[in-house]
Amino acid sequence: MRLMEKFGDVLTIAGGPVGMRRSYVTALRYAIESQWPDDDVVYFCEDDYLHLPDSLRSLQAVAEQSGVSYFALYGLTPEFANEKEAPGAFAYPKHWKVLPPIEAGGVQWVHGVSTASTFGARLGALRQDYGIFRQAMFPFRHRFLDHETCVVYQGRYPYHDKEYVLGPRGDFVPGLRGVVRAAVLVPFRLALTVRAGMQSRHPHPLYTAAPNIACHAEVGVMNPGRDWDAVAEDARRWAIEQGLMAQATA
Repeated sequence: MRLMEKFGDVLTIAGGPVGMRRSYVTALRYAIESQWPDDDVVYFCEDDYLHLPDSLRSLQAVAEQSGVSYFALYGLTPEFANEKEAPGAFAYPKHWKVLPPIEAGGVQWVHGVSTASTFGARLGALRQDYGIFRQAMFPFRHRFLDHETCVVYQGRYPYHDKEYVLGPRGDFVPGLRGVVRAAVLVPFRLALTVRAGMQSRHPHPLYTAAPNIACHAEVGVMNPGRDWDAVAEDARRWAIEQGLMAQATA
């Protein structure tokens, strides 16, 4: 909070704290209902992410040099997937057509599949795709489907074959409860597939920095390609210099 107050304007949600989901929806609506031009890029960032010092400049460079709709500073890529955390975690979905990579500002960006709730978005695309973000929040009460959201707004099908029942990436829970859960989710998965078919006429690609220029700080093993311990130490020193945190004492 002290960092945000020092470098920008802080807005408080009425009745807050309101939880992650409502905070997310509020941020999305704040952006799409603004007077900012469609070509502008907004960056949504959760509070547990570590960034390189020039990450946002890199985002600005690729946004200015390309017509890409969505940008992931953090996300799995073929060369820099975290195989220790989840073996075989990265795979392009079935029938996925990979778009050519982009080089901008000394950073390589590759056509990504999905990312979490920390991402950059071209406002015009976000305004068109807001319904997809909302649709991927149902039928759950306290979660939303980041992966499916990213796949659908790119006009690609999020489920194939058995995934309509089992879910993607081993989402199925064995037992009676899992069977009931799967039966409830099938109609919603079919609806997302229909939405993807509609979106295929005007897809909005997602590009991911490779190696990543930001990292989710909760994961047990950080994505390879950067010395994240060194980045964290640099950030700590900078925060002390800025008076945002106290120097640790022995």
